[in-house]
Amino acid sequence: MKIRYHLQHGPHYKHWQLKHKDAVSYHDPSSCLITLFNCVLHNNRKIADKIFMGSNKDVCAWIRFKDYVIGYDESFQRQPPIKYNIFYNPRKLPYWHLKDGSNVDGHAYKTLYLTKDGVFFTPIDPL
Repeated sequence: MKIRYHLQHGPHYKHWQLKHKDAVSYHDPSSCLITLFNCVLHNNRKIADKIFMGSNKDVCAWIRFKDYVIGYDESFQRQPPIKYNIFYNPRKLPYWHLKDGSNVDGHAYKTLYLTKDGVFFTPIDPL
């Protein structure tokens, strides 16, 4: 399974796009908390470098994972035990990175939390 941030204009603009085999679903990050298990951060560095140098945006980053839970009720408003934010914006840096700018492309995490504020992990979660 994989998930990415959907930036194509339309009804699912700025939603998480989850793909599992041939099924595709969209989830509004302002109304849910998505918890991913056994995850790996992926990045097509060639496309990301082009975007970083000024080209138009294109799909270049996603997260692969083994399992997930989506909370749509009041539970999504509770703070997960998040400590660290993982960032991705190929206009700023052409790779997944932490606040200090360190590259985490290809890194594996036991659990990731996707919220309206981004992608997070707890300090004990990296595999």
